[in-house]
Order: sequence, then structure tokens, then C-alpha cells
Amino acid sequence: MSRQNDLFKKTVNQLLHNISLNMSLDDIIENDSAIAKQLEVSRSTARKTIEHLISLKVIIKQDSQRIIACLPTEQMYFDLQDVGPPKEEQVEKYFLDAILSGKIKPGDHFSELELARQSGCNTIAVREFLIRFSRFGLIEKEPRSQWQMKTFDRAFVDQLFEVRHLFEMHALSRFMSLDDHNPQWPKLQQLLDDHRTLKKHLATKFQDFSKLDQRFHDLLQAAYPNQFIHQFYEIISFVFHYHYQWDKGDERERNTVAINEHIEIISHMLLKDLMGATVSLERHLSTAKRSLLNTALYTKSSE
Repeated sequence: MSRQNDLFKKTVNQLLHNISLNMSLDDIIENDSAIAKQLEVSRSTARKTIEHLISLKVIIKQDSQRIIACLPTEQMYFDLQDVGPPKEEQVEKYFLDAILSGKIKPGDHFSELELARQSGCNTIAVREFLIRFSRFGLIEKEPRSQWQMKTFDRAFVDQLFEVRHLFEMHALSRFMSLDDHNPQWPKLQQLLDDHRTLKKHLATKFQDFSKLDQRFHDLLQAAYPNQFIHQFYEIISFVFHYHYQWDKGDERERNTVAINEHIEIISHMLLKDLMGATVSLERHLSTAKRSLLNTALYTKSSE
């Protein structure tokens, strides 16, 4: 098995882990499609993984069913110490950079083969990434390995905002409950100082705000890390923080408003004023929602 690719090894380990945590002897394994969805891989990768577990006798075939015959042992797991960054990360970096640079815009069509050539990865890695990314509703599958970047409409923005509002208000509340000696507070003070420094030079360096924006929202989430929130928040963050790349007409004005809103939120937080910080964050999120709605209208009118 030493020649198996990294994705296969990671998927085997993940399925073994899931069986250890959630299943018992004689339980029935779901079909390939359900396993593929659960592990966020293609059906072919899921099928290959299950066949490997059959060879290990973790799973046995019984008529048309596949049954857990023994629970995983430590020796069954692949050693991933020497496994490098997965190809999916390489595809993801290229794909998101292409969106940010305007190479791929809402409404654009692209193929798996085209994306594979441009990212320097094979079509399998590209397909695995796109399948995983499609669950966020930003791209949709079309016939013959074609995909489309979806445009934003009001319903999409409303739904995305609802989830972001829930996550960020929760994060603010948890952050404000930190004790006075927590190392997150000095980081927040430094972030406020960096905001004030950039504000002095915003006329010429307004594009630098995006990095502060990311730092601020990441810091809120970092106080009490939650792996499930983090996975979904990454894509929410991407859409809200970088959507303006498609419409740069009033980028300076938007960033001026946003940096002032950040300073107001952080100032209330450092004063341990939860009510004031909550009201200010509410205002900031509403501003971001209006901005995203304007972008949705912009991209729709540009089609």
C-alpha cells in the first residue's frame, strides 16, 4: 500500500476513525454514495477505501450487505507523518486566487480539465476539491465535467448572513467571557493599534484593510475554537471578506466605513462593554450584508 496516494491514505484513516467512534460489530456499512458524502470524497475513492477495509477484514460482505466484522486496531492506520500537503489544497489555493483576481467571476463556466491544467494537479484532485467545495452552494455541477460559479441573489445573501450573524455573535459572547489574563486580550489591543495606524494612511493603503479584516474575525473565532464552526466559517469569511474583488468601484469608501466599525467594536470589547460591542458588531454585520447585496446586483447587471 506504500504507493497509494495521500488522499486514499487519509480517507482510509478517516473511515477507520469513524468506525471506531460510531459503529459496533455486525453494524451495516452504508452504500458508496453515502460514505463518499460522509467523507467528502468521490464515490470511486470511497469504493476503493471500503475495498481496502475489506482486505483488512474490518468489513465483510454478506449477501448484498457489508458488515463490520472487527473493530479497527492501531496497526491498520496509515502513517501520515511523511504525507505532504494534499493536492486538494493546491487546487483550492489556485481556485480561490482565481476568484479573487477576477479570472473566475460569478456566472462563469469552467471545466475540471481546464482547472487541472491551470493548477498543475490531476483531474482526480480537482474533482475531489470541487465536490467538497460544492456543498457551500457557490458552484454547481453541470454535464460532462463542467461547473459554474453561481451568482449571488438576495436569498443566497440572506441565508449566508443568517449563519454568519449566528457564528459571530456567539464568538463575541465567548470572547468577552475570557478572564483578564487570557493572552487573547493583548492580541486584541495590538489589533486595535494596527487599525488606528492603518486609518492614518487609509487614503493610499486602503487595500491593506482586507488583512486586518481577516485578523479581526479570525481572532473572534480563535477565543474558543470549534472545528465544526471553523469549517463553515471559512467559506462564509471568504464570501464576505473578498466579494468586493468583483466590484472595486467604491472599495476605498467601504474600507473606510469598515475600519471605523472595527475600531468601535474593539474599543467596546477592551472596555469589557458587551452591550456596546454587541450593538457595534450588529451594525458592522448589517453594513457587510448591504455591501454583499450591492455586489450581487453589480455582478448580475454585468452579465
